[in-house]
Amino acid sequence: MIALGPVLAVWSLRSVETMFNTPHHWIPANNEQRTDLEWFCDHFESQALVVISWPGCTVDDPRLAAFETSLLDPHEPHFARNSQLFDRIVTGYSTLRQLMSEPVELSREESVSRLRGVLVGPDGASSCAVVMFTAQGGYDRSEAIDSILDTAEQVCGLERAAFRLAGPPVDGVAIDRVGVDTMRSYAVPSALLSLLLCWLCLGDSRYALAVFGAATFGEALCLTLVHWSGQPMNAILILMPPFVFVLTIAAGVHLVNYYFDEVRLHGTVGAAARALQVGWLPCTLATATTAIGLGSLLISEVEPIRRFGAFATIGVVTTLGLLFSLLPGVMESWPTTASRRILSEKVQTLWGRLADLLIRFSGLVSLLSIVLIVLFGWGLFSIETSIKMRELFSPESRTLSDYAWLEERLGPMVPVEIIVHFQADSQVDFLQRMLVVRAVAGSLRHVEQIDGVMSAATFAPPIPQGGSTRQIIRRTVMSKKLELEQARLVDSRYLYEDRDRQSWRISARVPALSDLDYEQFLSALRYHVAPVVASASASVGEPVEITVTGAIPLIYQTQRLLLSDMLHSFVAAFGIVGVVLMMVLRSVRAGLVAMIPNIFPVVVVFGVMGWLSIPIDLGSVMTASIALGIAVVDTLHFLTWFQRETATGCGAPEAIRRCYRHCASAMLQTSVICGVGMLAFAFSSFVPVSRFAWMVFVLLMMALFADLVILPALLAGPLGSVFSRKP
Repeated sequence: MIALGPVLAVWSLRSVETMFNTPHHWIPANNEQRTDLEWFCDHFESQALVVISWPGCTVDDPRLAAFETSLLDPHEPHFARNSQLFDRIVTGYSTLRQLMSEPVELSREESVSRLRGVLVGPDGASSCAVVMFTAQGGYDRSEAIDSILDTAEQVCGLERAAFRLAGPPVDGVAIDRVGVDTMRSYAVPSALLSLLLCWLCLGDSRYALAVFGAATFGEALCLTLVHWSGQPMNAILILMPPFVFVLTIAAGVHLVNYYFDEVRLHGTVGAAARALQVGWLPCTLATATTAIGLGSLLISEVEPIRRFGAFATIGVVTTLGLLFSLLPGVMESWPTTASRRILSEKVQTLWGRLADLLIRFSGLVSLLSIVLIVLFGWGLFSIETSIKMRELFSPESRTLSDYAWLEERLGPMVPVEIIVHFQADSQVDFLQRMLVVRAVAGSLRHVEQIDGVMSAATFAPPIPQGGSTRQIIRRTVMSKKLELEQARLVDSRYLYEDRDRQSWRISARVPALSDLDYEQFLSALRYHVAPVVASASASVGEPVEITVTGAIPLIYQTQRLLLSDMLHSFVAAFGIVGVVLMMVLRSVRAGLVAMIPNIFPVVVVFGVMGWLSIPIDLGSVMTASIALGIAVVDTLHFLTWFQRETATGCGAPEAIRRCYRHCASAMLQTSVICGVGMLAFAFSSFVPVSRFAWMVFVLLMMALFADLVILPALLAGPLGSVFSRKP
């Protein structure tokens, strides 16, 4: 371990440096929403764009024009690199003048009206620049954003902090940075806190350092596996190494406590071998159930969650082997002292009193636990998921501050793309198609939360109305002129044509920081658009099709996947863990009863979230299956001792008292170490990481309560008979 340590450390650091978050790649490649978005990016333009503005930036600010020119100026030394990073740039300054010039020739008022909510703010003056990235720019987004800010500094003469940015690349870089900062800021405190707790619980620095060494080695090994897999680190996967770390410490504490128990009962000589003989099976079974809980995440359709499950499963299994290899030698080389045994006897008195209390009121405790499971279980039907922008970062983050500033002055920042399709052999003339697009764009303005729409119709002159001969002639002439402008519309990325169909883009904007219900929004959008499309299809005499894509549909699809993933992974973990318990306990009834304290933490915690309408995010969605796998660990240790004691002819009440003496301290210690060790990450400014840490802590404390209170009460009652083994 010492020889491999430096090598693993180097690879671990390299793994963290690969941090790269691309949320639209997190759902399956064959998902319809992802397929639609990728088609849009291939045929129109990438959704990787950055909106930039600054105080005093208006449609008449010459600095906007200078920024647009300078960023992709062939005479600038940075042009070669910028041309690889950026596709094009659009500003309110140039677009306003484009609409006021030939061939559109709109008035200033009409031009500003058409751009309001996208490139012009509600005040009719505030404006911005929108920089579209190439595929390379999307990959090298941090460099691209720095180039944008460097150019803006040179042109505007303002400090970098004055500029406000928004857009998917900005979000991605912010998540990357907060992920790396989380690892750098909290991984070491979490490890040191776990070491301190391990030392306090075991009362011996040598055993604590041995367990800590195995856990550190396992954490580095997990990061190394990520590095060699070729997969980039992401903001969810960063939780996997410290999680494996605290689980390893918990397993080590259990094994050391088996050793302490053997020393207390039979003396120091040979205690290490006896501890391994007694403890290897429950520790292995406990690790197996934890691995089942983690492995159930592999059925997730969200890529970061699936990776978490895969690497964490490998990690907990590997580190158990490390503990079995390392701890017995440490125990033999440095035997425990008598002071540790005296301290242990003092603690046992407290556990005895708790055991007597639960035996006395076993029926009441069992009944209340069942009632609570049913009561909070109803809340599970109200669970919601969310991955909204404002729920990813802390309220004081610069990212949210910039979004709020931009949305207040310019309008919504999140794009929704509606594509209107005409067949390639369509008999509908160009003007009629433009009218259909204009009608669909007009219907979008009636959708609540949409405040800004742009399409090919935005760049078209007013279309003559009326049925007079003169108006008909004017429309015919305009149709011919519009056809001549087709290349310009293609260049502006609002029109695309191939052998199969001609597609017209309508781009709408919705707020990033609102309480928008994505399902209701998409339903409202289709409600307003569908009649217009149906009417257009009837008027032109052929079907007109639409596709809705962009960030909102993709986020909505991801939210649905999160909820289904949580349900499917939990059901899978529940089923497999239940079967394992039945096999270990050699009884179907015993396995079913043993699941009661194990589902208690999940039902109560997630039921409360359902009742209080607290949404589940990327971090908390994984905790249900993980909590089930971890909760079974203490259940197995307690039941293992219970069956051993009853097999010797001991009655249930006395067997329960002995179980407390054997393993209650270890159960308390491991839960506290795991929970508090992960709790260090609760202070992360990345909300999913913080939520995961809090959820793991609360679930572990609830699981500890269930195993030290509910399980003994069940064993002391009539149901306890299904666990007893005759001598």
